[in-house]
Amino acid sequence: MGIKERREREKYITRQAILAAALEIARQDGWSALTIRKVGEHIEYSAPMVYEYFKNKEDMLLELLQDGFRQLTASMQQASISTADDEERRLLEIADAYWQFAMNNPELYQLMHGLAGVSLDKTVIAQAVQASCTVAQEAIVDWAEEHNVAISDPLGATEIIWSLLHGLVSLTLVDRVEKGKERARNMMHHAIQSQLAGWKVS
Repeated sequence: MGIKERREREKYITRQAILAAALEIARQDGWSALTIRKVGEHIEYSAPMVYEYFKNKEDMLLELLQDGFRQLTASMQQASISTADDEERRLLEIADAYWQFAMNNPELYQLMHGLAGVSLDKTVIAQAVQASCTVAQEAIVDWAEEHNVAISDPLGATEIIWSLLHGLVSLTLVDRVEKGKERARNMMHHAIQSQLAGWKVS
């Protein structure tokens, strides 16, 4: 490895350490407690050193948000591929991938969906969410074709399913669903299946 490549690798490692520190602070104290100074202290860097990698707090949060959506999309894509021969099961597996990501990464999920109490660039958020939306929309369109169902607004249909997922996930993360996560996940499956059944007869 040459000097240039080594330096780039060191920069990448430091950048990832900064992001990991920000996420850990959010886990411990909430997103509102996050500051550049605290991140620096967490990894034993000065604040000016952190600013060499991120121009401000929002820049750091947007990078975390984009990375979160990349992880979510990858999980949804894997679920989509593994059950491609059964379109309803495929949708449920994609929903489970979404659910599991949120349960495993609650603070990151909050940031990604505007629940962290911080305001971020909506244009960047819209771009970041597009790939995840596309995975779900393609699965819905394929399900509709398999069942000879006419869906005039595939994006709208995707947003309906997303609303079901996001609503139950959000309630579960704040412990507002009676009997906990497993019941909430079963409710999510039931809600999706009910919506699909409704489209069949509409």
